[in-house]
Amino acid sequence: MDNRQGRLYFNHLSFKNEQLHMNVIEITMQNNKSNQYSNKFFFLLNCSALILTLLIVFLSTHIRLGEAGLGCGPWPECYAQLSMVDGIKGLEIPDTEFRNFRAMHRFIASVLGINILIILLITLWYRKTISPVLPVFMFFIVLFLSILGIVTPARSVPIVTLGNILGGIVLAGLIWRQILQTRIRNTEPGSPILLILSATVTLQLISGAWASANYTGSACPALVTCTYMDNVSSHLLDSYNIFRELKLDNNHHLIIDEASSIIQITHRVIAIMLLVLVITALQIIRHRQPVLVKPMLILTCILCAEFILGVVNILTNMPLWTNTLHNLLAVGLLFAMINLTMLIKLKRTYN
Repeated sequence: MDNRQGRLYFNHLSFKNEQLHMNVIEITMQNNKSNQYSNKFFFLLNCSALILTLLIVFLSTHIRLGEAGLGCGPWPECYAQLSMVDGIKGLEIPDTEFRNFRAMHRFIASVLGINILIILLITLWYRKTISPVLPVFMFFIVLFLSILGIVTPARSVPIVTLGNILGGIVLAGLIWRQILQTRIRNTEPGSPILLILSATVTLQLISGAWASANYTGSACPALVTCTYMDNVSSHLLDSYNIFRELKLDNNHHLIIDEASSIIQITHRVIAIMLLVLVITALQIIRHRQPVLVKPMLILTCILCAEFILGVVNILTNMPLWTNTLHNLLAVGLLFAMINLTMLIKLKRTYN
């Protein structure tokens, strides 16, 4: 009887353990389903934030360049009317259309702010599984851009325009990185040339934003020549002074000088250097790290498209829509570079 009772007791315990194990599995599956749903929702939330950010970058570029009269006629004398008063601006787009774009920009910016705030709150709530670092930066950039939009002084202060341009680009880059982090990605050892490439892309984006903030589109109407290049050395420091103010005449029209030419030609030289560097890096990656060839090809194609479009802009007297597309391709270049850098890892040496 004792053996029989022992077997019955053992069978009872085994049954209980099995039942408990099944309950644990069921709870785990339910948690996994819940996590998958939240991950999908978080992914879609970031995608919507990215789309809104790209719309803001497009509208702000179109408004700023169109208001200054980019692509107007006669070119380039009509360009860079920086008055805040309606009727004096060198608008290539009609004033009514400009007002509609401005209203759209404000509405989308408001929706984007709410979107980023929701992303931040989700990451703070699930901070054990989702890092809130990027959303915190995203939130502060949105806050910075909002304050900058309210207290923006005259358009003759390039650092304010630079803050708006780079703020939108950096915000788009952070959201893109947040989206890529939701995917599992294998990493490869990084080559030193990729670090140099990343630094050069960053330098090119900053130089492009600085050129746009200083309205230097008309400073070099030809591919290799600029309007004023006689006394370059005396204007070299002024061209890179972030606190500089643009010189305007009595009609609020930008006075082009050597500093404008230096800023524009520097941007073009860096673009050529970057193109050579990307082609060189592609050849090295093809032989050493074939896994990274695809993201390198994407980066190369975007850069080539942007380079060709830049040449077309110069030859066609800077049309507004192609210049807007040129700015959007710069954001695409940043996306491609972020995608590439997230696929590599740095080698660490320990003593």
